Amino acid sequence: MQDGYKLSQQNQDIYLGEKQALNEDYTNSGFDRGHLNPNGHHAVPSRNATFTLTNVVPQNPTLNQNAWNKHESKLTTLFNANCHQAYVLVGAIPSSNNWIIKNNVKRVNIPEYIWNAYCCVDQNGRPILSGAATALNTELNVVVERSLDEMVNFLQQFSDAPVNELFSGQCRA
Repeated sequence: MQDGYKLSQQNQDIYLGEKQALNEDYTNSGFDRGHLNPNGHHAVPSRNATFTLTNVVPQNPTLNQNAWNKHESKLTTLFNANCHQAYVLVGAIPSSNNWIIKNNVKRVNIPEYIWNAYCCVDQNGRPILSGAATALNTELNVVVERSLDEMVNFLQQFSDAPVNELFSGQCRA
């Protein structure tokens, strides 16, 4: 791959794309650069910070541009209307062996699921709303909304370590 990324003249042997995703990995891959932390959840000045490859995963374009996009927009509306402060967790559950491959090299894992969870608090820091969602990263284009307890159980299926709570006190209203 020719990405041209070199750290500096004195480090000419360092190839930054060797162990990290590059924009070219997504070119003609059939996947969108799906934001984990959506730019739409931020005010204009801070949106640029969301456009980094550390904040994206390969996302099925049907899901990314439809059901997941609608879910993210719904959360933005919910947060703006109801929350003094919103705390949001986002993540992706890696697939066991599904990759973007370039030049016969496994470059970027294509997640099996994407997920998020949120806790909204009032001006006194008291929880008032919470929820979570998951989506199988396929053309099925379905977002499953969950309670935080359901989300903990869902995540536990994919973890060897205990998943106890997502937010302090489970964000109980």
